[in-house]
Amino acid sequence: MFIIYLCIFFLGASLASFINATLYRIDKGYQYPTIVTKNSFCEKCKKPLSWVQLIPVFGYLIYGGRCKYCKTFVRLYYPISELLLGLSFLLMYLYSIPFYFFIIVIFLFILSYYDSISMSVPRIIVHILLITSILIFFFFQFIPLNIIVPLIIGMFLLLVNVIKKSFGFGDILILFSVGILQTPKQMVCTFWLGVLIALLYSIIIIIRKKIDIKKAKIPMVPFFSVAFVISLIYGEALVEMLLKIFRI
Repeated sequence: MFIIYLCIFFLGASLASFINATLYRIDKGYQYPTIVTKNSFCEKCKKPLSWVQLIPVFGYLIYGGRCKYCKTFVRLYYPISELLLGLSFLLMYLYSIPFYFFIIVIFLFILSYYDSISMSVPRIIVHILLITSILIFFFFQFIPLNIIVPLIIGMFLLLVNVIKKSFGFGDILILFSVGILQTPKQMVCTFWLGVLIALLYSIIIIIRKKIDIKKAKIPMVPFFSVAFVISLIYGEALVEMLLKIFRI
């Protein structure tokens, strides 16, 4: 079984590595088929990466997060994103999460890449995610009650934006897209856990980089994505635990 688990993890991590490389090349203006056929190389010294460097997560650790040749630092985002998608696939497999959630997680991964790089998400991908979620809802889940909480949270965030723009409209659509596929408790967990993780992250970067909290900009999609996977598996239990603690 360990071999199967390892394969599932590396399937997710390798997919993350492939998506990261492909999206990077799209941003750099590569054309098909070069966009998927060109060998990976260091942007600094232009030397091709060895097969060891290309091993998801572990290639980064083996070389201490630097290029093997010119010792340039590799962005920490890449091994972290590979690790998270690998763990997400593994946990979802272990807990027998329906296959269509893997599709949603891949969409969230792509959107997280753009949000972390440019603090924005492509509308077309958000719209495709929304359509995909609606189709999954009608064909596999159709529980009308599941729409209520995402609508309430969406309206709440729109009202918050009237006072002070804190969430992008893309963030709201993404939350609605994942929310209709979750139970009300899971959706509540996704939202508040995502906000909490983002808050902790913002505190860390403010302390380390001494950035004014008013000027700090946080990409929310990566944190909502992590919270989504956690909530799929543990959301019900986490909310029940909090209800017992506060005796609600």
